[in-house]
Amino acid sequence: MKKGLFLKELTSEEDKKLFTELYENDETFKEWVDRHYELNVKVDKLEKHNPMSHSLEMELEALKKEKLKLKDLIWAKFNEYKKQKVAG
Repeated sequence: MKKGLFLKELTSEEDKKLFTELYENDETFKEWVDRHYELNVKVDKLEKHNPMSHSLEMELEALKKEKLKLKDLIWAKFNEYKKQKVAG
């Protein structure tokens, strides 16, 4: 489950429900979560290369940066969504 990486970080069932709701109803959010998952798989695969060439190290760094940016976007969007739901 692609959103599973994020659901593990949520402690309340209500937050998990809201995250799933946002994932299922917001196409951009879903794309971000799915892309983050794909990057996670690629990073894991690249980290297993031993020895690692300079070009692989550079690729790995770029993937990690993209993954981190996406994670920040995902959590910002989720927190905004949660705030709207609580206020509304």
